[in-house]
Amino acid sequence: MKLRGNYRLLFGFELVTGILIFIFTSLYGDSGFYAVGLFFIGMALTSKKDADEREMQLLYKAGNFSAMVIFVALTCIYMKAPELNWFHMFASVGLTSRGIIGYLLFQFS
Repeated sequence: MKLRGNYRLLFGFELVTGILIFIFTSLYGDSGFYAVGLFFIGMALTSKKDADEREMQLLYKAGNFSAMVIFVALTCIYMKAPELNWFHMFASVGLTSRGIIGYLLFQFS
C-alpha cells in the first residue's frame, strides 16, 4: 500500500481525528484539541505534490459536500445546544464529515 497520494487513508485520518477531537475536548476541554496533531501527521504522510484532474475534482466535491453538512450541523447545534464550544464542534464536525464523505467519494468513484 502506498502512502503518497492515498486519499482514502487521508480521509480515514480525518475521520478518526474528528472523532478524537470530539471525545478529548469533551473530556479535557481545550487541552483535548491536541488530537488535531493526528490530522497533520496524516496530511504529511499522504499528501503528494501534484494531483490529477479526477482527484482534484473529487477533493473539491468532498469539500463542498462537507461544507453543507457543517452548515446544517452547526445550525442545529446553535438552536439546540448553544452552550457548546463552537470551535471544537466546527473542527469535530468538519473533519468527521469530510472524512466520511471523502472516503465514500474515493471508494465509489
